[in-house]
Amino acid sequence: MDRSEAVPDRGPIPAPVIHRLARVPSTQDEAARRLAAGQETPFAVATGEQTAGRGRLGRSFASPDGGNVYLTYVHRTRLAPQRRSWIPLVAGLAALEAVTSAVGDRGPVLGLKWPNDLHLEDGRKLGGILVEGRGSDAVLIGIGLNVRGPVRGADGAPVPGAAWLLGDEGIRATGEQREGAGDPEAMRARIERALAGALAAELAALESTEGDADAARSADRYTMTCLTLGQAVRVDPLGSAGTGGARSSSLRGIARAVDAHGRLVVDLDEGGRRAVDVGDVRHVRPGGPARPATGAARGAEQEVHGT
Repeated sequence: MDRSEAVPDRGPIPAPVIHRLARVPSTQDEAARRLAAGQETPFAVATGEQTAGRGRLGRSFASPDGGNVYLTYVHRTRLAPQRRSWIPLVAGLAALEAVTSAVGDRGPVLGLKWPNDLHLEDGRKLGGILVEGRGSDAVLIGIGLNVRGPVRGADGAPVPGAAWLLGDEGIRATGEQREGAGDPEAMRARIERALAGALAAELAALESTEGDADAARSADRYTMTCLTLGQAVRVDPLGSAGTGGARSSSLRGIARAVDAHGRLVVDLDEGGRRAVDVGDVRHVRPGGPARPATGAARGAEQEVHGT
């Protein structure tokens, strides 16, 4: 994707500093520590291995050494809290752009499972994003991408439903010559640079329009890349109990649109329409059960909208 077509032209955007570390417990925690110590924003923390990586709702996930991307980008926003709902979605656009720029746009189609997981059209997951807030205005965007495969969980078993770029059955486009093609460490470094630049551009565009994704040209591009739209989906609550301790019920229907607030609009099976801003969204195979999220071992899990 051409950057000049991706976001409004606002002139050159300085490349954020990337602090590369061999091993950390968590890039989110390391980034938060540096932020609290006064590190100037924006900046990124990247590592080759996490020993205590976490995903949505504090769930742990395996982050083994081996050339994969584990990166947290720290952004200080001027947007009011109610205007930040598109930040997780444009983070997904940035990740998609970074992967495409690093590996080429031939081969299997990549897209976004709402709100920001990177998936192939066949449902396999390449990576995901965790968005967390710190204080009144700082946003931490954690991104995990599978560079080398096959992907294995903490127990060493292959992870079902995972996708990766390099190695046997990797999806890197053949015939594309890119720096570091075939070398996981070089590919990781290339993607890290592309991620930092793409996030800076996407977030600058969103900030310049006071969070208006239409004016930032983000909404149309997101719609074109969102694999969830048109799918039968099941939306599960995030594990919280309702009144009297009862669990909230799941929603089922067809995903139709993404609204101005970044919410997923679902035409419900029982009638009516619902705009979803939190929950686990699962694509449902025609005539089959809901396809579960592909697990934490592929990188950062998807995060809900709130920052």
